[in-house]
Amino acid sequence: MASTPQPWMARVTSSCSSDTNPTFLITFPDAKYLFNCPENTTRNVLQRGFGLNKYRAIFLSRITTRTSLGLPGFLMTLADSGTKTLKVHGPPGLSHFLASSRHFLNRETLRLEASETDVEDLDPVFKDENLTVYAIPIPLEGEQSDLKEQTPSPERSPSLKRSRSMSPEGAPLAKRLSRDGDTAQGSSSSKMKWTNPVAWRKLIVDRMFPGESGTKFHAQNSGPSAWELKQRLPRWSHRHFATSYFVVGPEYRGKFNATLAESLGVPRGPLRAKLARGESITLPDGKVITPEMIIGESSSAAALLVIDCPSVGAISNLLASPTLSKLVSRERQLLHCVFHMAPDNVMRDPSYIKWMKSLGKDIHHIVANDSVCSDGITFSSSAAMQEKLSELDGELFRRPHFNDSSQESYLQDLGMGDRVLAAKQQVIGMRPLVPPCDSYTEGTNIDPQGSLLPQSSIQSVFSGVKEKILSELPSPIPSRGDDVSISLLGTGSAVPGKYRNVSGALVQIPGFGNILLDCGEGTYGQLRRHFGPQIDTVLREIKLVFLSHIHADHHLGISQLLVERCKLFPPPEYPITLIGPFYSRLYLSEYADIESLGIKTINGVHFLSAEDLEHRRPLKHDTTDIILTYNSVKLRLGLADLRTAAVDHRTTAFGIVLRHVDGWSITYSGDTRPCQNLVDAGMDSTLLIHEATMSDEQEVMAKDKGHSTIGQAVDIACRMKAKKLLLTHFSTRYPKIPVLGRTFTGQGEEAVTLPEIFVGFDHLHIRLGDFSRAERYIPNLENAFSEIKEDIEPKVDSLV
Repeated sequence: MASTPQPWMARVTSSCSSDTNPTFLITFPDAKYLFNCPENTTRNVLQRGFGLNKYRAIFLSRITTRTSLGLPGFLMTLADSGTKTLKVHGPPGLSHFLASSRHFLNRETLRLEASETDVEDLDPVFKDENLTVYAIPIPLEGEQSDLKEQTPSPERSPSLKRSRSMSPEGAPLAKRLSRDGDTAQGSSSSKMKWTNPVAWRKLIVDRMFPGESGTKFHAQNSGPSAWELKQRLPRWSHRHFATSYFVVGPEYRGKFNATLAESLGVPRGPLRAKLARGESITLPDGKVITPEMIIGESSSAAALLVIDCPSVGAISNLLASPTLSKLVSRERQLLHCVFHMAPDNVMRDPSYIKWMKSLGKDIHHIVANDSVCSDGITFSSSAAMQEKLSELDGELFRRPHFNDSSQESYLQDLGMGDRVLAAKQQVIGMRPLVPPCDSYTEGTNIDPQGSLLPQSSIQSVFSGVKEKILSELPSPIPSRGDDVSISLLGTGSAVPGKYRNVSGALVQIPGFGNILLDCGEGTYGQLRRHFGPQIDTVLREIKLVFLSHIHADHHLGISQLLVERCKLFPPPEYPITLIGPFYSRLYLSEYADIESLGIKTINGVHFLSAEDLEHRRPLKHDTTDIILTYNSVKLRLGLADLRTAAVDHRTTAFGIVLRHVDGWSITYSGDTRPCQNLVDAGMDSTLLIHEATMSDEQEVMAKDKGHSTIGQAVDIACRMKAKKLLLTHFSTRYPKIPVLGRTFTGQGEEAVTLPEIFVGFDHLHIRLGDFSRAERYIPNLENAFSEIKEDIEPKVDSLV
């Protein structure tokens, strides 16, 4: 029991939108506790200034792309920001999910304690001086649902069903941990991996996040080798669970009444100290003094519920939970608020409504689902900049799609008045108890203060520019491929920022289909913002995905995209071919044990090896299936050639060269230092999309980190004889547009004419035929950005 009261609060940090899913944050002056960690959690924390320190625990309700896919990126960001210890709790599958990320998620400075629960228990899963957290795991029958009601529609299929496994891993966690007497410390690696896969995964997670005193992942002569740990995980098969959490705050002891103690004859010193600790004492005269005689009444502990009920079928199990029933009826705790992650049909269910009312008329309910939450702008800084850039050219700089409509009004029909609200970034006071209030108005308004570009600059340098440039351009000579478009979905590097998401680019070939080049975290949300109502058509037309390497900022969003593709109804007519290095393919195969990605289904995901397609190697295909996959994707996209190029990065990495039967070609670098092999593979390309992570003054840093500077990217384009160059993958330290001249001096003294060059921004939509116009905007963009300071993402920490 705490003695010194301190304020604490709960808040909705994100709700349901095109690019976010629900998260809730509990904050004390000295600690933070996060509930769920979907895609874009890191970016949202940076956008809203919540800070990256003081996090003690993360609680996941399910292991799905919509609830937990942001966890790897958030863990890396927290570790890199100084977090030393952290606890993560979730349902079965958490350790498998973390272990599947071992090829890119290792952080030696962080000590992570991961735990799972699949059995109801009145013992807390977490307890410190601030919070006591109880888990309420509810088994789900079949495939997990999400927060959109699963009914057939012209574009979305019914949720797929997964039969319950009867494998040994279906046993309760406690039994699986103790089977055969194996432990992570005591069994041989070869035996443990297959006889006790739970212990094997725990060993891997411990090695991924060892902290200062643990065994590092690549440690020599200390248990399994790194090579063994990197091999395919034992297949995961277990019932799915949705875990709700009952959270109890501190109960504060009443004030010690010194005057009353004096009157009862309690002397100063150890006896009073024992009373203050809640212990009874006996005076020398035999009189017994209890704490209740001296200390004022203790305050009740405030409590809240985080409910995840993903389908109507889960309602009965949730409401029948003895743990839930006992927790909400306990004395000396005051339930103040319930967060509901539940689709529309659950919220309208009579039994669920009856249960909500039974909790009491003074309880506040916050509801998060796709029906009641408006799809307002989430990342206002990026959207505001895009809004202003669109004043220069609305075709190139597209405004993000949003929709402020919702069905929130039906919540008032539940008969609980304004006690039921849609999730809208509310803050709820838990000490002192305060009703939910909006921290800001969520919706369509784009905060002009969030933009890098001041309005005065827009008016002075953008007015009439497009019209003037179009009038000066010579009449274009049509070329094949002019209508091929590139939509940049992420142009930042390493971590998502306020203004730039991490890597992703969509190539659209009219009449043939779409190609996705890398798929960093949040790519699917960027696609939704970019294409709006056309998202399902665009997703259906993606026939090729290329993942350049295993670093998280280039591939972590692919599982979300594939999950959404599985929901399309009717299903896509053609499969999607995924080209990537070995560990990218292994990660997806392991994650698919938890959530269906459509791998190896008829029109699902078909893999091709980036290593086997390297342009210096003769094409050799081991099986008829591989030959068919390679030839089929070329035919569907109209490609004459499709090859990769090994590039120079800190890990195995590739670029890709796409040559079309119509004569145009695109080369994409991925992450690389200046690389002659890429030049050779992409010679005479129509377009080179090349990373330009660092400014020219940071050449040494770029080399150390395996990247290129702006000038080096231009040099590669010149050596490749590329006709056009699109620069991307900028460090968050350098949001400015680079200053580009019209000539570049290479190895010799002869001036070389540059290709047509443009600089990438998120949501840039540019056709190959647009580069002549776009390049002429660069002086105006340079002027607009000229007075902007470096936008280093702040590591601020704020309670409110």
